[in-house]
Amino acid sequence: MRPTLRQRRRPTLAAATTLLATLSVLPAATPASATPALSKAQVWLTDLSTDTHLAKQAPVTWKAGPVPDGSSGSTITVDSTRTYQPIEGFGASFTDSSAWLVGTKLDTAQRNALMRDLFSRHDGIGLSVLRQPMGASDFAVSGNYSYDDMPAGQSDPTLAHFSIDHDRSYTIPLLKQAGRINPRLTVMATPWSAPGWMKTSGSMVKGQLKPEAYQAYADYFAKFLKAYAAAGVPVRYVTPQNEPLYEPSTYPGMSMPADQAKTFVTGYLAPTLRKQGLSTRILGYDHNWDVTSHPESLYTDPAAARDVAGTAWHCYAGDVTAQSVVHNDYPNEPAFQSECSGGTWEGDEQGGFAGAMDNVINGPRNWAKSIVRWNMALDTDGGPRNNGCQGCRPVVTVAPNTDGKWTYTPTADYWGLAQASKFVQPGARRIASNTLGKGSIEDVAFTNPDGSTALVTFNSGTSARTFTVGWGNRHFTYTLAAKAAATFTWTGNQSGSTDPATIGSVDLPFRNPDGSKALISYDSSLLAQQPQVRIGDQWVGYTLPTGASLTPPTGEAPLSRDGWQATASASSSDGPPSQAIDGDPATRWSSGHGMQPGDWFQLDLGSTQTFDQVVLDTSASSGDYVRQYEVSTSDDGTTWSKPTAVGAGSTVTRILLPSTTARYIRVTNTADSGSWWSIHELSVLAPDGKAAPSPAATDHGLQRKSAALPDGTRLTAVYNSGTSPATFDLPWGGTTYSYRLPAGAAAIFTNRSA
Repeated sequence: MRPTLRQRRRPTLAAATTLLATLSVLPAATPASATPALSKAQVWLTDLSTDTHLAKQAPVTWKAGPVPDGSSGSTITVDSTRTYQPIEGFGASFTDSSAWLVGTKLDTAQRNALMRDLFSRHDGIGLSVLRQPMGASDFAVSGNYSYDDMPAGQSDPTLAHFSIDHDRSYTIPLLKQAGRINPRLTVMATPWSAPGWMKTSGSMVKGQLKPEAYQAYADYFAKFLKAYAAAGVPVRYVTPQNEPLYEPSTYPGMSMPADQAKTFVTGYLAPTLRKQGLSTRILGYDHNWDVTSHPESLYTDPAAARDVAGTAWHCYAGDVTAQSVVHNDYPNEPAFQSECSGGTWEGDEQGGFAGAMDNVINGPRNWAKSIVRWNMALDTDGGPRNNGCQGCRPVVTVAPNTDGKWTYTPTADYWGLAQASKFVQPGARRIASNTLGKGSIEDVAFTNPDGSTALVTFNSGTSARTFTVGWGNRHFTYTLAAKAAATFTWTGNQSGSTDPATIGSVDLPFRNPDGSKALISYDSSLLAQQPQVRIGDQWVGYTLPTGASLTPPTGEAPLSRDGWQATASASSSDGPPSQAIDGDPATRWSSGHGMQPGDWFQLDLGSTQTFDQVVLDTSASSGDYVRQYEVSTSDDGTTWSKPTAVGAGSTVTRILLPSTTARYIRVTNTADSGSWWSIHELSVLAPDGKAAPSPAATDHGLQRKSAALPDGTRLTAVYNSGTSPATFDLPWGGTTYSYRLPAGAAAIFTNRSA
């Protein structure tokens, strides 16, 4: 006899039969027309503090009329008339370790129960996305392997030894079973490394792809896709390389910088897939939020942009708003979250659940079409590992019980995914809603293909919160315990209008030549992600997508470094401040610790000088750029000006300033990051008085729209719907700059009170 949910703090999913039976009370598809009058919203709650797991609650009753006055500070407004990206779904990865545990350790009954609980929309939580490693990852049972391994010193350019036999025993059967249970399943595939003989390291560990192996590697992808399709597992998306900016030293990995990725995708992989009649789409990047230039580099050329279907993102560095930044820079290019593991670093089970809910809510709020956690299953030690992540948490734990029988137990990731995956159908569209923010009620809303609406909420605060949900001319009020999640579902059509100010964001739709829509959505949280310069009593901001440029009317020349001295709030033992101004790009200053707000780097120019640009070059340590900055100046090194420039950094952070005369410059980091802050070369520039080459304005294809945010920020978006770069004049601070905008890109200019 299986224990009931009430008998276990962390129930096994096999034991969750009673719960999932109650889940089936909610019809998998209820047309809006089936409900003659909207009267109640259904509620599904997870509150780990009370041992409540995705439990149906008493429905809440809608009240007629607008949200009462005085509720605005605690109101979530949902607007079904404003729609955004379609959703492919939610899921995880059957890594080799996960598939081995589920496929070989669970008996048939337990395995079937788990697969039903994971993938069934009616009897389970309806997971619909799987991201599969192509070969070994850091979670593999038998060490490193590819689909074409050769003895040391030998190669196989014709791929005569290619085989997916390793996956046939326990991985492919699980993928096929998942597809049978959920026919809307999407499969992604990603290599951690090319076969060692294709690489400069001669190994699956470290190294880059040899130039002479580019075509063989493209053929390797094609063979994999055909073999998997023949085995009954069609793959919808591939990425060229997992985490291309990281070379692990103990498990498979491969460096693939942006220029190499672009060459491989546009010159080899995409043409090969087309030539062989494969419809699988390519996603770029597949790495963290903290570097946006890598994925955007694939979009700067329209021909290359046609070869990729979007960007795959990981959650381990940077901020999720990077997805919105890249979307607004290139609004035709979709975002996918392809990996985000929870783990012991989040603390206890409630901390893990909070991390999962943050991912489930804020990923889609920032344009993600998919949310994919990492391992579907691991044992109680977080393995089997192939020298990989210590403390990574799976969706379910597979382990023997006290009787020695292997069974499975849900983790916080399971319950976090379930709050969305059970209720948000593949093909749903995210719709507009405001969020009450960190420390309060966070949310995301969707309209399903059947017309039903799902609102996913989570209380990230430390005490219970009472809030109101407004939808057209109806509203209800609900109280949610701290660290608890509730999903509300209802049918019907929205009636009544919504004040755009209650949402807090503005949408600026543009039209492409083919009639499709390019949509930019902007709110005040994005201001921190773009450069802003204080001009008089105004902050003037701008975005600069990869491939765009902003050129002043006169040339710029670097100031002489004679007499310069550099200091910093902290330094590593081998990275003193002087190395940032020594003229050697191979040396660097480093903070010696993960970035913290208040870290600063200071430059004494030796005398009072006039300048208007500061450039921080971190190219040789691309992940170590300042995350967010503010710049102040001083005449004496003691009394400092108010910040004259703020913004988000990049590999080469070019900070424009109003014309400034000062002796001292201080750049202060204002954000957290696990990466050290490094500067390889710091330059200060000033106008040289010579007229800069000014290309003639070519603004055909440009579309412009303006709007104002509720906080008074004014913005103008310029979108290039043409097929070639466009150039336009940009009046700014008493002068006129030249702005070059790639095809398919958008620039946003903001103005707010200082």
